[in-house]
Amino acid sequence: MYRDIFHQSSLPQVIIEPDLTYLEINHAFCQFLGYTREEYASLTIESVSHPDDFLMDYRQFQRLKKGIISEYELVKRYIHKNGSIKTGRLKVSKIHDRDTKHVFYLGQVYDLTEFTKIYEGLRQSEQKYRLLAENSSDIICLHDSHGHILYISPSIKGELGYEPEELIGCYSPKLVHPDDQDVVTLEEQTISFRAKKKNGSYIWMETAIKKVIDDECISMSQFITVTRNIQKRKETDELLRKSEKLAVVGQMAAAVAHEIRNPLTPIKGFMQLLNSGAEVSSQYSAILLNEISRIESILSEFLSLAKPAEKKMEAICVNELLEQVIQIFTPQAFLANKEIIFQKNRQLSKKINGDSNSLKQVFYNVLQNALDAIEEKGRIMVNLEEGGEVLCVRIIDNGCGMPEERIKLIGEPFYSTKERGTGLGLMTSYNIIENHDGTISFESKEGEGTTVTISFPYIEKEA
Repeated sequence: MYRDIFHQSSLPQVIIEPDLTYLEINHAFCQFLGYTREEYASLTIESVSHPDDFLMDYRQFQRLKKGIISEYELVKRYIHKNGSIKTGRLKVSKIHDRDTKHVFYLGQVYDLTEFTKIYEGLRQSEQKYRLLAENSSDIICLHDSHGHILYISPSIKGELGYEPEELIGCYSPKLVHPDDQDVVTLEEQTISFRAKKKNGSYIWMETAIKKVIDDECISMSQFITVTRNIQKRKETDELLRKSEKLAVVGQMAAAVAHEIRNPLTPIKGFMQLLNSGAEVSSQYSAILLNEISRIESILSEFLSLAKPAEKKMEAICVNELLEQVIQIFTPQAFLANKEIIFQKNRQLSKKINGDSNSLKQVFYNVLQNALDAIEEKGRIMVNLEEGGEVLCVRIIDNGCGMPEERIKLIGEPFYSTKERGTGLGLMTSYNIIENHDGTISFESKEGEGTTVTISFPYIEKEA
């Protein structure tokens, strides 16, 4: 029975004599190294053992023979018949024959070859990734699911002044500026924030966050961050922004001076007439007052753009707001024999979050432009509709329209389709719409009219 168990076992086993010659070899051991039982008669343990491992095995076997130890176990490499290397965990123990009193030795080998290959592959892969991480100028960091640092690359010292060991176990958000804490979340994203250096100062950093999901894809176990220094980029962007702002201010100042100089010419002429003692008719006085109003209008639009009034954000019913603005224009349109039609949508109960005065200014500017664009007996259609997650206001006129190349310039300072326009009204409107997370677009055909579409995200549910 024991012989059958030995020979039929799937575990490679061998019984050897005290002189290291083979006595019994089971089928699994033959398969392990590729030799037949007959071939083992001419083989020695040394001949099938890896040269670097045989001496260690031999020393342990001698200790076992002397009774110093009762058994031993070690990981050992063998040489297969085809020349490949097999790895096994060898366990050797004494066997006493009760009848003959002879001593034999049982060797059992647990095949670790495939496991060793996998482990070696993982080790080499880890070594390559570690080599990349430790020589990267970016800061590569591994965090647990709560944000504590498990590994951080040596580049942290060059960027923030910390030794990697100082930050192991640290809660990573502690290195983030208090004002930037709200941007740091355990989500896959790229964020910019100010990081605290060891000396207490802060620099701008950019981090890409990537989740590491567990093997069962059930939950996030860890996450990796790759962080780089963007301080110089921020400083460069700021310099460019300031440079661009100065250029725009210079351009606008020149344009304002030009716009104001035009009405100043007739004012100067009339003042010279008054100074000479000549009589000035009431017609000239009206022109004088009109030009002064013109200057006042330009300055008002410029100031509203440069220093907007404080806004009060609240839930606004766009239906009611449009109705109020249209009522202002109705007398003006009636006197000019023009028509404004407001297609009210009573079914729309959605509201938007915004400042009513600012939004009135937007609708006022667009309606005024539409009114100026249509001829006598012209018509303006105003409607409100819901599209996806936004409320859309469409103001459609059947006026002169615009070519496509002029539409692209709408919203730029001092570009206007009107003879005496400054363009500041629509530029201000663009800023207001942007501050309300909205959009504005223009569709126009010459001789047919223009459609202005203004969209705002509506409030899902009022607080």
